[in-house]
Amino acid sequence: MGDMLVALVPEIVGLAVTPAAIIACLLLLGSVQPYRNVAVFGGTVLVVYAVLGVVALVVGSAAGARTAGPAGAGWVSLVVGVLFLAVGIVAAARRPAPEPAGRGEAMPAWARKLSVPTVPALMGIAVVLAVVNPNVAILLSGLTTVVTSDVPLGTRELGVLVLVVASVLDYVVPTVLFAVAGVPGRRQLRELRFWLIRRDRVIGAGVLLVFGVIFTVRGLSRLLA
Repeated sequence: MGDMLVALVPEIVGLAVTPAAIIACLLLLGSVQPYRNVAVFGGTVLVVYAVLGVVALVVGSAAGARTAGPAGAGWVSLVVGVLFLAVGIVAAARRPAPEPAGRGEAMPAWARKLSVPTVPALMGIAVVLAVVNPNVAILLSGLTTVVTSDVPLGTRELGVLVLVVASVLDYVVPTVLFAVAGVPGRRQLRELRFWLIRRDRVIGAGVLLVFGVIFTVRGLSRLLA
């Protein structure tokens, strides 16, 4: 189990550090019913990734994925890494958008919808953000590592659970900080929200490039081992 968790460290960190998810959580914490809204949004993401995890376990077991071994996980890691590098380079090369006049104008459309959310809107945006997100590729890489590991089923189930829990840390950690921060701390969290929104493209490109290098190097090392 220990070896598998060590192998999953890049995926765990990648799932737990998602700028778009952190921005979404901070926006919801500034809404009228912050805890309910974060619970609905984060809970929806949790369900989506849990379903993907269960499907991976079932399909992997039926297909005998453990026979693929490190080579299968290596190819997935390599593909994810190259994809991240390509998208990160394109994002970094784009010309920066004009500086918005006001804070509201700085928000993307999905972020503005989270300012005054309804439960159906929260669930819909959460599903879209969960699926149209680099985290899906990171989760796929981690699930491949899990289902191709030569370990008992219970250990693989625990590995999937760790990945799914990591995917919602972007919502749990800011919410805990919000709950204990008090008025000054909450004001700082609001300022952090706008700082992240204004620099979302640059931060996103940087995260993609860093994890692109990590996944590419790891994939090559697994294939060449």
